[in-house]
Amino acid sequence: MREPLYIAPGEAQKLSRYLIGEDCPEATVQHYTAAVQELFAILTPDQQRTWDAMLRSSFYMKLVDSGLAVTHPQSPLRKRIFIMLTLLESRPEFTRYFLPQQRSIWYLIPLGFRTGLSAVYLITGGIFTKVSGISRI
Repeated sequence: MREPLYIAPGEAQKLSRYLIGEDCPEATVQHYTAAVQELFAILTPDQQRTWDAMLRSSFYMKLVDSGLAVTHPQSPLRKRIFIMLTLLESRPEFTRYFLPQQRSIWYLIPLGFRTGLSAVYLITGGIFTKVSGISRI
């Protein structure tokens, strides 16, 4: 039997709030814990410190996640985010976040703003992860 992997207190709920802006049910927390164990999303001590900092700050989470998307997409940090994303997407009560919706033409204005902001996070995060060495851990 493998040694249990590090999972921070409240990790699943914090990821859920980061991804969809609300808490997930306890069943999803349990599935997340089991998936992290099963998929062996192990973190080195340096990654664990970075992960803890990401869980404490949504800004830092966005910055590092965006940066790692460019510099190290297969990072165990992103693997954990994608585990939660997959679990949330499979929950019927959260389909409104993942399925297409009918929208007004005016929706393009906030969408354009968010797209621009995402580009800023991507560039800034890419530079940050390279300079700070996070992409190498």
